Amino acid sequence: MTGGSLHWNGEAPRGVRWPTALKPGDTVGLFAPSHQFNRQEVERGAALLRSWGFEVKVPPHIFKKHKYFAGTDEDRLAVLDSLMSDDSVSAVMAVRGGYGSQRLLPYLIMRWRKWKPKPIIGFSDLTALHLARFTASGVIGYHAPMAVSLGKEESAKQADTVSIKDLKKALTSPDRTGAWNFSKKDVINGGHVKGLLLGGNLTMFIALLSGPWMPDLNGVILMLEEVDEPGYRLDRLLVTLRQSPGWKKAAGLVFGHFTHCGPARQVRSLLLEAAEDFHGPVVMNGPFGHERRNRFFPIGATAVLEA
Repeated sequence: MTGGSLHWNGEAPRGVRWPTALKPGDTVGLFAPSHQFNRQEVERGAALLRSWGFEVKVPPHIFKKHKYFAGTDEDRLAVLDSLMSDDSVSAVMAVRGGYGSQRLLPYLIMRWRKWKPKPIIGFSDLTALHLARFTASGVIGYHAPMAVSLGKEESAKQADTVSIKDLKKALTSPDRTGAWNFSKKDVINGGHVKGLLLGGNLTMFIALLSGPWMPDLNGVILMLEEVDEPGYRLDRLLVTLRQSPGWKKAAGLVFGHFTHCGPARQVRSLLLEAAEDFHGPVVMNGPFGHERRNRFFPIGATAVLEA
């Protein structure tokens, strides 16, 4: 018997839209809103997308370099704008995360509503784009592996993992359902709630709390993961979250992977401490984040958390 589940069935409240599903022959455009990257891994990721029957558009500007970014803010913005405005491109996938997406948000205010509801695919730093887009236009974002992640999977001959199958289904199937199960040891607080799935990377989520990009957190199920934050910094992020107004508004909480954030026992202790004053159901070890198991979930979709 499982300790609980998270599941969604394609339901979306008024004003919320699912992106259009892709079909064989459709084009996926690659964009680089954040850090520089390894060209070889991108080529392997593109090869995997082609094996699914998609065309892949690789704009040459994504290979630019400026400081630690894949080009200047103007370069990265121009690539995203061109792909989202191109009717021959059906979805856009980020090459990788790192840092940089948040810098683009002020320039996107007048663009979100002009663009068609194409899937934007990515996680980590892409949390900024997903949440800002949902706030502005109500389009659901795809928290899922990116091109570099796919390249690593392909090179290790692991393209049939659950995470890759999830992404392929999300892109191609009109079936908007999904479900995860949790063991009893994963349940911190019990309960049953229904709400929008919001969140992603904890650092990016905290960075957006004080700006105009964060959706209303009333009744939502928070999905949070992190990487490369030592214990004291993870502690600070969680304390900041707990002291924010959204903490009392949220209805449920799912902790994903907290990778390279210190000893496992210390990380668990910090998550347990954070859950002590949360009033709704809380589960940990969600199958998403910066590890091989990084399952798709739709940011902005309605889901049910049972624990």
